Amino acid sequence: MKRKFSFSLLVFLPFALFAQNQVSSQRDFLEKTSRMSLSGYGAMNYYNFNWQTDTVRRNTIDNERFIFEFGYNWTDKVRLNTEIEFEHGGTGVDVEFDRFEEFGEFEFDVTKGGEVLLEQMNLQFGIGDKSNLKVGRVKVPFSLMFKRDEPTDYLTAVNSEAETQILPENWTENGFLWSGEMDDNHRWKYHLALVNGLDNSAFNSANWIKRGNQRRFEMVNAENFALCGRLDFEPVQHFGVGISFYGGRSTTGNRPKPDLKVETPIGLTEWHFYYNKAPFQISGMTFYGVLGNSEALSNQNRNLSNNLNVKRTPVGAAAMGAFLEGGLTLSGPGGLLFKNHPRAGLIYGRFDYYDTQARTQGLIFNNPRWQRQSWTLGATYKWIPDVHFKLQYTDRTVGAPAPTSINGGRHERTFVGGFAFEF
Repeated sequence: MKRKFSFSLLVFLPFALFAQNQVSSQRDFLEKTSRMSLSGYGAMNYYNFNWQTDTVRRNTIDNERFIFEFGYNWTDKVRLNTEIEFEHGGTGVDVEFDRFEEFGEFEFDVTKGGEVLLEQMNLQFGIGDKSNLKVGRVKVPFSLMFKRDEPTDYLTAVNSEAETQILPENWTENGFLWSGEMDDNHRWKYHLALVNGLDNSAFNSANWIKRGNQRRFEMVNAENFALCGRLDFEPVQHFGVGISFYGGRSTTGNRPKPDLKVETPIGLTEWHFYYNKAPFQISGMTFYGVLGNSEALSNQNRNLSNNLNVKRTPVGAAAMGAFLEGGLTLSGPGGLLFKNHPRAGLIYGRFDYYDTQARTQGLIFNNPRWQRQSWTLGATYKWIPDVHFKLQYTDRTVGAPAPTSINGGRHERTFVGGFAFEF
């Protein structure tokens, strides 16, 4: 009898231990899964161009971006934040002919035929009840894009030109971001960041510092750093005002090669406001930035290698911009006309003004072409709160026609239709 019992124990004990391990593994898996979060957003647009400055410009469809946001909470105070972005349909090699810079040149880009980017990756540590510190690749707390970077956050099909044509879009850098609230009523919010600086070899006439966001190489140069601060005040729900600044002693140290002998200090500042309560929405921003030793920088950039794939055009000593945007909800909750309609529909308008050569230095020609303004009208229909269909028409006027413009016109008219979503 004892032998039978011992034999049975030897036979069934491994199975019992295996089953126990399986249950333990399942519990560990379920516990880890409960600590995870997954979300995302995306947008896709069709562009129809009618540009007097470029009469042969072709219509396009842009798989603008698709973003996965993954998070993991180890504890209530320690969290991982990541954001992986697929831009323009993936990865590849793209060749673009730019007819407006230096009388036309081909641009070869090994990442912009599509991009897969690690947009954010940071560790977040809770500090007390009202603040946290993020370490890693973080969002730069500058301009309204910091608050509304997802395509379902803003009214229009394409975000404000005054922001996206001057500043890096979805601006993230490597460093530290300290955020918090200054009172118990959640009215005052602050952000302070120390991040790696820009690469001034990519600064140019049309977009000023936009392309200086370091994404072209495996490693990010960190010889020069920048400080960014932001303060927002929300006295009542749905309304807020704020300011932010960004500055660094130089951007010279972050060039691919140490080929510039002077420092290029940079300073940016902006003021913004927003009101968002149906049926009315309104927001706006003003921006001004300065760049030191822009003439020496422009002269040096002319000598850069073609293989570096930068514009090599004169850089402004100052840039400025502003936009004002308004929306009116016609249907759905809070709608002005059809409140009982199950889906929200709204119309909007926006005015943008920006000049990437508001001021130049020395012998650098202040090209009036880079003073631009645009009027935008459109509509958004929210099939559900997280899925939006958008139409947009923009008439942009440039300060002067490009030298290669066939008819010498100044209007660039664009129709955009597309969708945006989040989950």
